[in-house]
Amino acid sequence: MKFLIKRIAEYQIKKLCALPRNKQFVKLNNAKTIGILFDATDNNTFEIVKRFIEKLKVDTKNVHAIGYVDEKLRPNYSYIKTDIDLFNKKELKNFYQPQSPYIKTFIEDEKDLLIDINFNQKLPLQFIAASSKAKCKVGMHFPENEPIHDILIATTSQQGLGFYLQQVVKYLETV
Repeated sequence: MKFLIKRIAEYQIKKLCALPRNKQFVKLNNAKTIGILFDATDNNTFEIVKRFIEKLKVDTKNVHAIGYVDEKLRPNYSYIKTDIDLFNKKELKNFYQPQSPYIKTFIEDEKDLLIDINFNQKLPLQFIAASSKAKCKVGMHFPENEPIHDILIATTSQQGLGFYLQQVVKYLETV
């Protein structure tokens, strides 16, 4: 049954990728609004993403992140609520779809950049990425990400999150 639910979710994500949006390449220096999606289940990942957000904000960027906690309860992380929103398993509808109003707002807001940090390919984060109206979507190079993202960064989870974020910044600054 779980396999079937996952397959239906993957099909729905593919359908979302076909929705029209204003696609364009946006350099990091020119981006004024940046959205970040990440798996917030692990505290170490959360802290790395939090520091990355702080770094982007120094450059006067408007940054907002959505983190998914793959648990029934949210961990007790220390963070600025205006920068990061967290959601968990309790906030999912059928087929892994997030249902919180702040996620709907995140999706509808046409950000300049969407940076997807979804190493474990969590379906709720894929739903948000596929639905997002962001002009330019950046994600890890996985076959299932090809219809979702405009730019795919080829790294491995063994190289780590820090390396991936360096590659994202390097690519978006130089191209």
